[in-house]
Amino acid sequence: MVASDFEQAFEKVGKLVLRFKENEDQYLSANYQEAEVRKDFVDKFFTVLGWDVNHDVQTNPYAQEVKVERSGGYTQRRADYAFYLSPNFLDVRFYVEAKKPHGDIATPDNYFQATRYGYGSTNPVAVLTDFQQFHVLDCRYRPDIGTAIHRAIAKFHYSQYLDREEFAKIYWLFSREAVASGSIESFAKGLPKPRGKSIQRGLYPGADKPVDESLLEELDEYRKTLARTFKARNPQLDSETLTEITQRAIDRLVFLRFLEDKQIETTSIVDKFGSRGTPWEDFVAASRRLDAIYNGVVFKRHDILDSRSFRADEDAFVDICERLSHVNSAYNFDAIPIHILGSIYERFLSKVIVATDKRVRVEEKSEVRKAGGVYYTPEYIVRYIVENTVGKLIATKTPEQIADMRFVDIACGSGSFLLGVYDLLLQHHGNYYNANPSKIRKGDCIERDGRLYLSLQKKRELLLKNIYGVDIDSQAAEVCQLSLYLRLLKDETTASAHQYLLDFARVAQLKKLLPDLSKNIVCGNSVVGTEVFDGELFVDSQERKLNPMNLEDAFPEIVKRGGFDAVVGNPPYIPIESMSRVEREYFQSHYQELERKFDSSIVFILKGLSLLNQHGLLGYISSVTWQTGENYSKLREALFAKAGVKSLVNLPFDVFKDAYVDTGIYIVGREHVSSYSICRIPKKAKIESLDQISFTQVESALVEPPSYKVVLEPTAHRLLGRFRDAARFTTLGAVTKSTQGLAANRFRRTQQKPNDGWYPFADVAHAYRYRIQILETSAADMNEFTSLKQFYEAEPKILVRRVINRQDRLDAAYFDRQMVFKKDLNPFVLIDPLWHPFFLLATLNSRLFSYLYINTSTIATKDDFRQTTLAELRRLPLVRVNTLDAAEKSRHDQIVRLATRMQDAKSKSSNAQTDKDKTFYENSTLALDRQIDHLIYELYGVSEQEISAIETR
Repeated sequence: MVASDFEQAFEKVGKLVLRFKENEDQYLSANYQEAEVRKDFVDKFFTVLGWDVNHDVQTNPYAQEVKVERSGGYTQRRADYAFYLSPNFLDVRFYVEAKKPHGDIATPDNYFQATRYGYGSTNPVAVLTDFQQFHVLDCRYRPDIGTAIHRAIAKFHYSQYLDREEFAKIYWLFSREAVASGSIESFAKGLPKPRGKSIQRGLYPGADKPVDESLLEELDEYRKTLARTFKARNPQLDSETLTEITQRAIDRLVFLRFLEDKQIETTSIVDKFGSRGTPWEDFVAASRRLDAIYNGVVFKRHDILDSRSFRADEDAFVDICERLSHVNSAYNFDAIPIHILGSIYERFLSKVIVATDKRVRVEEKSEVRKAGGVYYTPEYIVRYIVENTVGKLIATKTPEQIADMRFVDIACGSGSFLLGVYDLLLQHHGNYYNANPSKIRKGDCIERDGRLYLSLQKKRELLLKNIYGVDIDSQAAEVCQLSLYLRLLKDETTASAHQYLLDFARVAQLKKLLPDLSKNIVCGNSVVGTEVFDGELFVDSQERKLNPMNLEDAFPEIVKRGGFDAVVGNPPYIPIESMSRVEREYFQSHYQELERKFDSSIVFILKGLSLLNQHGLLGYISSVTWQTGENYSKLREALFAKAGVKSLVNLPFDVFKDAYVDTGIYIVGREHVSSYSICRIPKKAKIESLDQISFTQVESALVEPPSYKVVLEPTAHRLLGRFRDAARFTTLGAVTKSTQGLAANRFRRTQQKPNDGWYPFADVAHAYRYRIQILETSAADMNEFTSLKQFYEAEPKILVRRVINRQDRLDAAYFDRQMVFKKDLNPFVLIDPLWHPFFLLATLNSRLFSYLYINTSTIATKDDFRQTTLAELRRLPLVRVNTLDAAEKSRHDQIVRLATRMQDAKSKSSNAQTDKDKTFYENSTLALDRQIDHLIYELYGVSEQEISAIETR
């Protein structure tokens, strides 16, 4: 807000202070209740801060930035206020917990309650207030009742609201405009991290773990404990059964805690196990009782887990229940976003229990090891894909039209994309009915607090009609159902849940709260059909592991009517080398667009396209190697010539932690399009949203046969085509010979002069633009590599780093000695004496060459570094300088002189001792770089408009 808005807020809050002060005795009495102070003061206080607390403007309950819990009560476990920012109504920006002014609000219980809200929702701060006092609490660390009282960051007394500077601290942190400008994030960055004595005194237990890591660690511990005790008391259980029943037991406990914190179950359950029978008997009895109410896979009777013959370790089980119970747990399951629970489960499902006769252990699944880990898709990417597929398809449709649409994720995992689809459907329907109340059919909506909300019946209907998923892992399919059930009940109350049961008590198929999703979310292999076994003899274990399935059998009506309206997801990435022989042969025989090398994500693209109806859309995030890779021309032809790529978003490195692969988002339809949109976010960028990205439009006709390489940058594509077609250009490969450096195991350290056949080697080789630093401490035996001597004996040579630097620039250095190099340096030796090595050096280091390579070549990624390939470096265009043309020869000679000066300046810069000298040489190299780039542009005939496109990338 501007200063005048602050002044208005300061004036209004002064009136609230005066009113409180005039009747302070009444407000501080035990008779003045929380509900009253909220209505009289807290609501008005945050209205002063610019929030529409009373929904005077934001009347649609599906588009309100302030969610207020009005039911109150001692056992209430939902935060009193949750603040959001439009258009994202999924992620809370901060919570406020209100108390009555009688007594001090600074108690361990109050702080513990408020910090659990913030911690669970990954908010760094929360507010605890009774208007008389306003406490800002630190929620960055795992809540603990014993240390909760130490979490206050700032405390204000209501009298301080009259102090302009003190009120400004609150205003510029929690006002609507401040929060929209990132005030909370900026404030959190400035908060100190615990260190020293505070850690030693135990004030920050689990301080370094966010909620997802902390809860995952806890669930992992529960899994190990339950698996070991289950096996000890039931020795006949095998690994697969142990994995299943342990998962089911944990699912039930988590779901129970969710029901408790949502107040759908009004009394505590988990911490009461053992009050009637043994803890395990009470757990089983509760499961049977709740199955009759809720239905679904969670409490479904299990032949082993719920049998009377099953034995559990009561002490171990009750310990888990006590730790997980609401009174002790660090987690409020009402505050933890469903997508964060999903990310926890996605990683939790990556492991299985392996049991032998004597021991039980937990280890990663083989398919997870093959794929290099589990990578849960960030929520903002899920939202982008869903909005640009399902969102585009339903934008102008009525609920009746949407009822006929079907959306699927064929590798759904814990259900993150299906949750995104479901959220969007709920939002769309809620907005539609609030804008068109006359179109509401009986049973679609209920009225609460004067607002229209989707009924539980309608939300069940959307799940059953619109949402479908497949996963090869049975536990993942179950957890996906669990996630959708949690979302279904997210906004329900005790009253709405019980009212549903009353309304449909006599209708057998509707009388339970949760719908049966067993026909919607199925377990099987989406990309391998049952015909894989034709003519083959497989043992049962192999068959179960492959888990083939025919989608026309799983979803017969949808396939018959033409397919799905949208296919979304993050397909698994398993390289061909990690696939079984059966899988490789099946894929190659059933997916004609596959070539010599591929990975499983390519198979899922092809399968997803085949499942779309004529007007459907596919939205995936996966590796982008297919865009320019040599082995994907048939796939690109299928996507661009036969289907229609609508948009591509190539993402930074850090979207998936520890995933060393370039990833991107692509939206594809069955109908051909004349152009596609492309956005390439810098690889080093830090992003948490795709809301403000900008696209470049590219003509689809530019993706041409025979390679059908995706045009990443139209200007680069046109330049490269112009250079290659012109007679005055040749290629780097035509004027040099080049090879790859040797593998590291060909070298050894030596302190002695090598014998014949040994060549000095750079043990530490730092090659940068125009500069190389060598330490000769090793040698390489070249007797086995006589054919390569021509490269290592050659003087001079240009060395090009295989790795592209973080500024997306190629690095080339001149070297004039005999030397052997590892694979990270590739030597280029001139074979045409007419070419000056320093002209070649300057051209390779120019901005133009880096631009051309980055935007037209396959960019391989390994160990988080983008790498060049020799084949594509060799194809880069070199301009032939006409030495009979005085102007061209002058430019050439000037480039050679500048490159020589650049090499000298780079060397002096690296050896500079004082800041003054370092600054001088850094400025010199920048100036030289600009001059060289300008001359290269002139030689290559690059226009001012083209230069602008290059310089702004």
